[in-house]
Amino acid sequence: MKQVPLQVYIDKTLHERLRLVAQRQGVTQSELVRKYLYRGLDKDLGPDDPALEIIGLGAGKTTDLAHKHDQYLVLKEKENWQK
Repeated sequence: MKQVPLQVYIDKTLHERLRLVAQRQGVTQSELVRKYLYRGLDKDLGPDDPALEIIGLGAGKTTDLAHKHDQYLVLKEKENWQK
């Protein structure tokens, strides 16, 4: 999976707690933040939210995605029916 940078500002207390938990678990702070983000997003969205399937749908594949997005979503849905 390609990773993209994300800059987040947190207060000193939260940073210290994050540092301590990461140290106890033997992981980097970044890895711990990713773990907590996944956990929170799974709780809020559910791991099988169909809306998440459209992420990256047209990445590099088409040049007219903005114009014909509805058609591409219909094609993607039809693919899921065949599974």
